Amino acid sequence: MALLGSLIALGAALVFAALAIATLWGGWQAVQRELVRGFVSTNPPVGERIWSILLTIVPLLGAALLGLLAAWRIAQVAFGLG
Repeated sequence: MALLGSLIALGAALVFAALAIATLWGGWQAVQRELVRGFVSTNPPVGERIWSILLTIVPLLGAALLGLLAAWRIAQVAFGLG
């Protein structure tokens, strides 16, 4: 029964890690395809560009970091380390 629980926990850890990577990839695509193109068409001031990029990237990095930390913690529990 413990082996089955460990396998399920490892699967959950892999899902969390995959979602964190997908979040980073999707955020990168959004910045490249939407945000930067929006800067070209509207030509906002430099301060607004920096603010927009920070308000896009910081939450994405936070969500990805939390996903990776959750994956790490679940993997530790699966291997009996935590």
